[in-house]
Amino acid sequence: MLLLLLKKVISDFKNIFGVKITRIRTDNGSEFINNYRNNQKKNTVKETNFTQFLKDKNIFHQTTPVRSPQSNGKIERFHQNYTKLFVFEEKILNAVSLQNKLNDYYYFYNFERVHKSLNFQTPFNFLNSLIK
Repeated sequence: MLLLLLKKVISDFKNIFGVKITRIRTDNGSEFINNYRNNQKKNTVKETNFTQFLKDKNIFHQTTPVRSPQSNGKIERFHQNYTKLFVFEEKILNAVSLQNKLNDYYYFYNFERVHKSLNFQTPFNFLNSLIK
């Protein structure tokens, strides 16, 4: 699922905005970095599908320092915001309802909510101002 979404994002940035993604920054989660769990006996490194995908697309993978959420502040703040939103919501009983809630929140966050760090613009408007 992650790779399908990433392929779409890369394609959309290229086709819609004319922007080629050359670097992606992530934390050190096991979904993003080399996977040692299956290779402990052999003492070899197995790349994740994510790292192999980036390598194939010639995209530099930058990771944040370990135990330093402040170095990835924007996404940490995003996680904090949507966690607050869902903590006080009613229980969501199925995956479709959850996906609908997430879609609504992503739309609000990117197209309606202004961000102080973006000079009180929405992320969409800020990105558009960079490519004009």
